[in-house]
Amino acid sequence: PMAVGVWQPGGGAEALDAALLQRLAAAGEGRDEITAAQLEAHGLASHQWLMRCEASAWDLAAQLPPAQLESLIRFFTLAEAGVPGWEAGAKSPVIPLVKLLKARDAFTPDLRKWIRSHTDNRYLPHGAAL
Repeated sequence: PMAVGVWQPGGGAEALDAALLQRLAAAGEGRDEITAAQLEAHGLASHQWLMRCEASAWDLAAQLPPAQLESLIRFFTLAEAGVPGWEAGAKSPVIPLVKLLKARDAFTPDLRKWIRSHTDNRYLPHGAAL
């Protein structure tokens, strides 16, 4: 018999923690595409719940160096663009992660251009206009 995973809001076996942030950053490092197969290879295929976390959940990433924040931004931008079920719209983790980089004065025009050229999410990188 084949087992089928069931996503339970807030009741998942995994929580957003430092170890998971490291795995996500590693998965996004130096990539220009993320596929479902790559998520599977990194053990992240069932982690689409991350795309709907509250913005405050990403405060944990404030401890990361700017290069790792950038890798996370790349990971989530590419996962949303390339993997069905990973769409996030205005709830995208990219938005709070970009805010963390901006708070450190580390958000570059090149990264902004990269995000825009790799997404069709109109909310990226800054979120909804007020």
